[in-house]
Amino acid sequence: MAEMKSILTIVIFLLAGLTAMPQEVTLTVDAPATAAAGERFRVIYTINSTDGQFTPPKFDPAFTVQGPQQSTSRNVQWINGDVKTVATTTLIYFVSVSEPGTYTIPAAQFETKKVIVSSEERKIVIVPAGQAPAAGQAQGQGQTRAAGDVPSAGTDVSLRLLFGDREVYAGEPITVTLKLYTRINLSGLQELKYPDFKGFLREDIETPPLRNLETEVIDGVQYGTGVVQRMVLYPQISGDIRIDPVEMTVLVQERTGARDPFFDDPFFDSFFSSVSTVPRKIATQPVTIRVKPLPLPRPADFHGAVGSFSMESSLSAPEAKLNDAINLMITLKGSGSLNLAGEPVINFPQGIEKYDPKVTIRSSGTSSGSKIFEYLLIPRNTGTFEIPPVSYTVFDPQQEKYVTLRAGGFTVNVTGTPGAEEGTAPVYIPGEDVKYLGQDIRFIRNGNGRLSTVATPLVTKLYYWLWFVLALFITAGVLLLRREQMKRNADIAGQRNRKAAKNARKRLAKATALLKSRRNELVNTEVARSIWGYLGDKLRIPPSEITREKCNAALTERKVGEDLITELNRILNATEYSQYAPVSEGESPAALCKRADTLIGRLDDVLD
Repeated sequence: MAEMKSILTIVIFLLAGLTAMPQEVTLTVDAPATAAAGERFRVIYTINSTDGQFTPPKFDPAFTVQGPQQSTSRNVQWINGDVKTVATTTLIYFVSVSEPGTYTIPAAQFETKKVIVSSEERKIVIVPAGQAPAAGQAQGQGQTRAAGDVPSAGTDVSLRLLFGDREVYAGEPITVTLKLYTRINLSGLQELKYPDFKGFLREDIETPPLRNLETEVIDGVQYGTGVVQRMVLYPQISGDIRIDPVEMTVLVQERTGARDPFFDDPFFDSFFSSVSTVPRKIATQPVTIRVKPLPLPRPADFHGAVGSFSMESSLSAPEAKLNDAINLMITLKGSGSLNLAGEPVINFPQGIEKYDPKVTIRSSGTSSGSKIFEYLLIPRNTGTFEIPPVSYTVFDPQQEKYVTLRAGGFTVNVTGTPGAEEGTAPVYIPGEDVKYLGQDIRFIRNGNGRLSTVATPLVTKLYYWLWFVLALFITAGVLLLRREQMKRNADIAGQRNRKAAKNARKRLAKATALLKSRRNELVNTEVARSIWGYLGDKLRIPPSEITREKCNAALTERKVGEDLITELNRILNATEYSQYAPVSEGESPAALCKRADTLIGRLDDVLD
């Protein structure tokens, strides 16, 4: 009795404390100061009470409003003997505005029995979709980020182009990263549409598929970020060049469904509501790149290479025999527009035949690497030949001037006997007559030739067309059979239907094996599994929905006799009874296995 009194005293004390500590009602609003036109942002109202009536603001007609999404919470705190109740109501509106301008969000009201409170008015600046909000210019992680390199204020998912530099010389490569920022759950990425990058040459860098997002905090806000694509752009003209937006469709997970009034709580809201996947289009902001022209006049040996480079040359052998091939390699190394670097001009001496070079570019994944010009040279005269040094001018953006690179020349000593058998072709040396270095050209044979009658073409034969028609019929038959087989394989439910009896007997075979190993307590369970599995496959009822009533109704609909349905129910009753009765009671497991096998065979004859 004393214990009951103490419990009653504590309950009365708690109730008195809950009613004795009223709190001041407040209504606050949270909304971004700026947002981009067409992008959705949130307006959040928070009330420290759950007992009252909320009156939403009269949004501007230009606003597209969805919501509110409402959640409530109650917490009871006991601090130094005082009981305090903290109740919170949160209402979230999802808003978008298509027209730029400055708008005012009026005050909202919350009315209780004792007081009426209002929120503050909020002004929001809607900027054009291609313009970065001023609030987006902030410092993050110790460095200043350019506008457009951080997500716009008020956006929950966005796409950005990050540039290595926005002021370059014509031909100077720009490293570009397409990056995704999100504060909400995404279930996938869909169509990615690039602009034409007019005025640039574009080269994609191999980028792993985006499968996971990394956490990144920007201006105190946590985002999931990931690199979609990396690329290198080479500006071809000077001036201010605009890069249009890159567009992409993302699959956003949004919570739907009505909330249960008995569980007006965020946890139960997420538990009882469902999640749907909604496609949403996002785009980068347009960006302008300033491209400076290369200085004039341009050197004669400048061939379009812009960057920091070095050059070297090598020769396969300083000595060669007449008409033997030797290789000359000119290698351009460094960082810059290797793809745009043209072939160097080399004045080879007379008597050495030169073929067009084989060009190989070895890149490290960006604009750095090497470009190799490999020349095949064939000496056609004997003697000593001088291959002159190579001069090659590039424009270095770091030094802002043209830089001339030089590679050393070579001396080639050619030996052999002119006119020997190894000569294979005539060669023309300027200023001299044509010289024949081989004897591979022969006169046409003179004299009378033998002519013979050509056989009748095969296509004129009847058996040729008969075999052709037969091949067409065989091909058509194979295609039809293959198509039918693919349709049958695609019909998973049909496959299960056709293999129902086979699968059921496999389970019964397992029950028989358990019977032989004297594990009788498990036999009836396998018998029940075989019957339920057979019914589910044959009647096409999912395992999660199969019941005895559904099976009886489906069998009756298919005109199965009452004796078979009665036998089915008896076997199922026997398997269920075995779970609660001793093994020694009821029908023996061996007899039950035999009855189940007979039933499955009889049902299969009727249901087929």
